[in-house]
Amino acid sequence: MSKTVGLARFLSLPLFPFVFLALFALAGCPRNGGQRKGGTESLPQTQEQPAADLFTIRYRLKWLYQAQFAGVFMAQEKGFYARQGLNVEILPGGLEYPPYQSLISGSADVTSINLIYAIHNYHSGPGVVNLAQISQKNSTLLVGKKTSGIKTLRDLRGKKVGVWRDEPGEYVRHFLEEQNLDIQVVPIEWSVNLLLSDAVDMMNVMDYNEYHRILMAGLDEDELVTFNLGDYGFDIIDDGLYTTRDFYALHPDQCRAFANATLEGWKYALEHREETLDVVLRYQKIAHLPANRSHQAWMLDKMRDRVLEKPEKVGWLDPADFERAQAILLKYKNISQPVDYHEFYPQEKK
Repeated sequence: MSKTVGLARFLSLPLFPFVFLALFALAGCPRNGGQRKGGTESLPQTQEQPAADLFTIRYRLKWLYQAQFAGVFMAQEKGFYARQGLNVEILPGGLEYPPYQSLISGSADVTSINLIYAIHNYHSGPGVVNLAQISQKNSTLLVGKKTSGIKTLRDLRGKKVGVWRDEPGEYVRHFLEEQNLDIQVVPIEWSVNLLLSDAVDMMNVMDYNEYHRILMAGLDEDELVTFNLGDYGFDIIDDGLYTTRDFYALHPDQCRAFANATLEGWKYALEHREETLDVVLRYQKIAHLPANRSHQAWMLDKMRDRVLEKPEKVGWLDPADFERAQAILLKYKNISQPVDYHEFYPQEKK
């Protein structure tokens, strides 16, 4: 099925019956009980103050305000959360606010996390559950300059490859280890400067973000060599919506309502591209971030491919994707025991 036909079907379908069995009525639901610890200032409200009977959910961005989270922004802008009985506070992300740590510290209720990272941490601390799988396509690339002489993976022998530090780059390091090429892994942050300055021969990037930043720096695509990890058995999908098992157990209806409204936000974002870009840029300016429409348009278009990879099951966590990520973690002993798919993704009925 083409992505164009898939989008047409997605936009014409009733509101997400393929994701959840039913919408849950929230009238009369109790307010959040007690004062929860932690928290930071959310993005300034762009709408009227919420009604007093709305249930508050604090959503932590995985990264900075950008089109990667356009569905959340548009759900907020168009009132989709409020219609589900929710008052959603969008909290800033970035290096200072690790998403998983925000959940276990209690400074956020819901956040976005990579699938493999979420499985890795399922048995540690309170554990997390997947509310909706936003991205259903691998986004991780290795990219380098053709002037480095790299044409195939075998040419990485002895080369310097920049990989994100700690868990964000863990499965990339496993991928490189499998090549058995005596590759020198260089821990890096999120900047592309080491590649631009030839301090590394290749680096890992997300195709919706850092790859485009390399192009924006002046390199043409025909000057680059890329390896998509998905083409080599590491087809690991990215962002999903997550909360802790405890929060889900206490508030299952509100969690499902948040996921439904977010998917409705993605539906709207993909149907109203220019309006969505206007909103993303406005949010970036409010947050005092550089706002580049070209870059955000690239990101939104790439996210469209991820959201619509399985256009008739938007928001669904495919068991095959789950098992693929888990198999890597088990192979490298990052987890000691398997995670049950239905416990991890409670929306999928047995």
